Amino acid sequence: MNQVGRYATSENVDDVELMKMVMELTEKDKMVMWSEGYIDQVIDKLPVFARDILENRKQNWENTMAFYQKQLNDIVENDEFKKQFIGERKAFALFVMEHYPEYQSLLFAYYDGKLKVCLPAKIQYEEKILALSS
Repeated sequence: MNQVGRYATSENVDDVELMKMVMELTEKDKMVMWSEGYIDQVIDKLPVFARDILENRKQNWENTMAFYQKQLNDIVENDEFKKQFIGERKAFALFVMEHYPEYQSLLFAYYDGKLKVCLPAKIQYEEKILALSS
């Protein structure tokens, strides 16, 4: 939790001071508050006239996340992707770089099991690999 989050969750919060602190945050720091799940606590403590500072951004981030989640789900359901996913990493990497360059980092994170999105599908693929190797 960053300094703004700690201040917002303390007992004595000056809403105008909190607003100033939020205004000084970088976009990345605001996004971290959202991704770690305590942005709503900060929003609740802001003055009513200043809440849209974070509410609008939060809505944009959620829309963006939903868009990418749908894109990734569509990609991992593709039969050719599944075939490459089960194969060796080098072939998978070449396939991703050729077919999905804009999603490379997300798809590599998915391959490595570091991405929470789509994990049930990966578990299904791993079960298929185990079944094939038996």
